[in-house]
Amino acid sequence: MVERPASVVKELVENSLDAGATRVTVRIEDGGRRLVEVIDDGHGLRPDQLRLALGRHATSKITSAEDLFRVSTLGFRGEALPSIAAVSEFEIASRTHDADGGQRLAWAGADERGGGACAMAPGTRISVRNLFWNVPARLKFLKSEASESGHIAEQVTRFALSHPHVAFRLECDGRTTLDLPPQEELEGRVRALFGTEIGGDLAAIATGDPGMEITGFAAHPRHARPTSKRQYVFLNGRFVRDKLLLAAVRDGYKGFLEPRLNGTVFLHLDVDPAAVDVNVHPTKHEVRFRRDGEVFALVSRALQAALTETQGGFRLLTAEDRAKAIAASPIVSRTVVKPALPPPVQPTVVVQERFVPVAPLPADPPRPPPSAPLPRAAEPPVAFAAPSRPVDDSFPSSVRRVLQLNDMFLLIETEQGIRLVDQHALHEKALWQALDASVGDLNRTGVQQLAVPIVVQLTAAELGAIIPLLSDLARHGIEAERFGPSSVAIRAHPTVLTRCNWARFLADLASDGTQAVERLSERIRHSAACHAAVKAGQRLDPSQQRELVRMLFTLEGLEHCPHGRPTTLDLTWAELAKRFQR
Repeated sequence: MVERPASVVKELVENSLDAGATRVTVRIEDGGRRLVEVIDDGHGLRPDQLRLALGRHATSKITSAEDLFRVSTLGFRGEALPSIAAVSEFEIASRTHDADGGQRLAWAGADERGGGACAMAPGTRISVRNLFWNVPARLKFLKSEASESGHIAEQVTRFALSHPHVAFRLECDGRTTLDLPPQEELEGRVRALFGTEIGGDLAAIATGDPGMEITGFAAHPRHARPTSKRQYVFLNGRFVRDKLLLAAVRDGYKGFLEPRLNGTVFLHLDVDPAAVDVNVHPTKHEVRFRRDGEVFALVSRALQAALTETQGGFRLLTAEDRAKAIAASPIVSRTVVKPALPPPVQPTVVVQERFVPVAPLPADPPRPPPSAPLPRAAEPPVAFAAPSRPVDDSFPSSVRRVLQLNDMFLLIETEQGIRLVDQHALHEKALWQALDASVGDLNRTGVQQLAVPIVVQLTAAELGAIIPLLSDLARHGIEAERFGPSSVAIRAHPTVLTRCNWARFLADLASDGTQAVERLSERIRHSAACHAAVKAGQRLDPSQQRELVRMLFTLEGLEHCPHGRPTTLDLTWAELAKRFQR
């Protein structure tokens, strides 16, 4: 029941929402170890109910055994408050809306520590101090302050998405991390939490069958992630991680995403409580449906229809479709817009010969007035050649011709046969090698100081995961710092990461479940190289094709990408002749 401070937040906020609260404030100190406090403006408890609420299995949310088969509240077992009070210094104060004042009651472990009348606004305030003070074995296994704060922020994010009409506020060590006013629609809450980059890229979903209704949004496939942590699915207002529903989401994105990626969704399922059992898992994250096949089909069809029919081109089945969709869809406004700069004087970057040189991109075009709509540009061209050496326009002598296939592969004709090259995998491995060698000797690859920092908006949970890694990022030439309540500013990065998608890089780094410090360098290199490399579906001009071919024939160790997949496929003329039985 009480695994970590985030578990306390979950149970207390559920009680607040069940009490009809319209405003919930969560305050924590030291990642929730020293303090977790939840304040709401709900119905409140009468003085004679306070002591009863701390009894085992005491609940006012069900009145008969039959109610267990049609549970409509978030909590109903009556286990949360006594379990929390048993492992903390606990205080509850509450006032009903028709009372003149409030009443408080304090506990420590299993002992009552007094109480009495108190002045307070209508609602309930619960303070949990020194969590696990009497269970040192449990206290020892808590993570860092930033990690525990991140888990709490994720819990508040889930509640904010499941109840957009409720105002939420999260304060960490006296600093406001989240301040979310009530919203009439889910879309407004998504924008407030995830920024306009995702909030302006949503496909609306509204469908249903008798006894079942689905509403919400599916984000454009460009916002996919390696993990499913950005799949927010709610059943009757309750956040769930049910395997059936997650499988239905994957099926709905089939044909729009690579199999290894997961779409970003915000789905609300309203189902007859009698048709679903929410009491099959201690955390209620897994459920059991009476008609699971129909639920799976409805969720999958709803996603497929929304992604296919949404204006802006969500159908990404081919490389040509992807390019048209990116060019045609409206611009997504961002929190920070990089101002236009005059063309810079090309610097000379000293690059060791085995590294992959990447030149800075051309300056941004002049920015139109803020009121004017901005057209979405196609994928910027890739500049491979460093300005410190002349560009070689010729292929290696053994290469006869090069052809790009489906904007994903290069077909290279040589004297010995043909070579098929995965353009993304090859470039990713070359960048990974440069980053691998650059650790501890960044002067050889170069670090680019930014006149205007790149500001990346993150969720509160992602920010909590990134803050402890800032020193490790700096060791790799990525100078970043916290910027405001929910953003990180990139002030410098290795030159080879000129094209890195920093928003996705930081989000992926935050969502990586691997916590081992010794693997952080590998995680950073893999993610940074992947986001900086050319993409599958990106058309390359002849000079860019030549540079990839040059990398292939001059750099060593490019046979496999950092993930272990092959980068090339070779067929000799003899093998081709044999295939045609010549």
